[in-house]
Amino acid sequence: MQFFEKTVKLLSSFFNLFASISLTAMILLTCIDVSMRYFFNRPIAGTYDLVSLMGAVIAAFAMPYTMLMKGHVAVDLVVRKLPEGKQLAVETVTHLVGILLFFVMVWQCFILASDMQAAGEVTPTLLLPFHPIVYCMSACFFLLSLATLVNLIDIWLKREKG
Repeated sequence: MQFFEKTVKLLSSFFNLFASISLTAMILLTCIDVSMRYFFNRPIAGTYDLVSLMGAVIAAFAMPYTMLMKGHVAVDLVVRKLPEGKQLAVETVTHLVGILLFFVMVWQCFILASDMQAAGEVTPTLLLPFHPIVYCMSACFFLLSLATLVNLIDIWLKREKG
């Protein structure tokens, strides 16, 4: 169990680092593009394409780490008032539904990426293919499902000890 949890945490941290680097690159590229446009009337071609792709990377790659850090918004006003056993049942069901949803997203992203690859879909300006990003998103959703499983196991282990 510890190996599985450490592996998921390590991969999630790596994905989050990649999202952070993408965010930094997006900020720098946008600032440089705006400056070039304003001062020299020479915007950087393809900025819109790159910023759009980096936005998808940031959102997808940060999700597994955010799940492990329990950084998502949770409204548990009603759940907190339930008895401990029912709280565990609600948390278990919501985590299992989440895992199922994320596996569906893995499957659908993979299908979408395959279709995009077959159709040769590319960005409008730089003609960069979309499918590698969507395949990566599929991998991110797979890791997100594993991170959700790690959180669920953690909830169960804490209940056993406490």
